[in-house]
Amino acid sequence: MEERYHFTLSDELLEKAVKELHEPRDDEGRWEAIDKLRESYDSEKYGPLIRSDDAFLLRFLRAKKFSQEKSLNMLQNYHKVQKQYKDVFVKVSNPALIRPIVEQGALLMLDGNTKQGACCLFYRTGLLDPNADPWDLTAYGIMCMEKMLENEQYQICGMEIIEDFADFSLTLLAKMSTSVSKMKGAMQDAMPCRIRGIHILNEGTVFDLLMAIARPFMRKKILDRIHVYGAKYELMHKHISPAILPPYLGGTGPEPSVLSEKWIDILTEEMTQDTPL
Repeated sequence: MEERYHFTLSDELLEKAVKELHEPRDDEGRWEAIDKLRESYDSEKYGPLIRSDDAFLLRFLRAKKFSQEKSLNMLQNYHKVQKQYKDVFVKVSNPALIRPIVEQGALLMLDGNTKQGACCLFYRTGLLDPNADPWDLTAYGIMCMEKMLENEQYQICGMEIIEDFADFSLTLLAKMSTSVSKMKGAMQDAMPCRIRGIHILNEGTVFDLLMAIARPFMRKKILDRIHVYGAKYELMHKHISPAILPPYLGGTGPEPSVLSEKWIDILTEEMTQDTPL
């Protein structure tokens, strides 16, 4: 049997996990929950577990506040979606296939965390090639979330997402078909991420059109966490500290170009090794 998981994070994160996620305080309690989830998984219907180690299964328990029923549903959806959209997940597990998208630097993670300890993904859609394949973009987004989930703090504290729609291409928007939106909607119930908020900047008509496509596939819980600011960036500061935001958003953090280079380096490390999801 593989080595068992041991909690090694700070006392502060332990208290947060116990209080907010109903996580057992001791490793024995975690092992019991993990074992039950592993045993409940229906391999005949969904295929073998992609990973069966404690750390992987713990992500799903944390995402669903240790509800066995909800965690199992998410775990099985995770495998179901990968079978349904094999072409997308082949690229997630082989990042070299989407290297040109990665190197555009449109998606990155800000340095530092929010006051709640969450990470912050920053998406500048205007940097994307108008001729990009939307399925490649979807694979790119999933790959970034998977990378974020490697950090246990973000499994507990979650993530915030900023999307800047300045200069977003109508050509690319036209490619965002219902099928792509449907797949992204399915991922809401499959990715073990705690999304704390989605912050929209410079949205305009493009965002309205995009939401018209995506809204039918989005859960109310996610829709309720969308905040729209236009160009009034200072309104976002009550959710995300200016200390981690780039200067053009009224922050004192590093420039996006610096962050982008760092994030590209992190992601391209995966291109030299096998990265099964």
